Amino acid sequence: MPVTDLTAGAQVTSAGYVTTQYQVVSQNQRTYVTKYTKYIRPNRGQPVEFGGLGASTVDQATADANALISLNAVRRHRYGGAPGQPSGATVTWDQQDVSQTPFTVDVN
Repeated sequence: MPVTDLTAGAQVTSAGYVTTQYQVVSQNQRTYVTKYTKYIRPNRGQPVEFGGLGASTVDQATADANALISLNAVRRHRYGGAPGQPSGATVTWDQQDVSQTPFTVDVN
């Protein structure tokens, strides 16, 4: 099954991810942070937090965009087999699962 990137915050939310946004101020420098996460259950073991994180010293919108880039890279790694692999990669097996059961892609 090909893996396609999520393109907007609305798609991320409809895929079941929770959006968390906050600001951190350290030494008079404000950093905006956005985190997209959801819990997924691997083929074996307990649920784990899965998602992407982005930060910016410019504004929250840039942090959102960085988090989306991070989330898409993590999704391609998990569902496509290699970090930075282009969309359209085929789904690979769970390295920890001896039955070689393929992952179920979260939304597409």
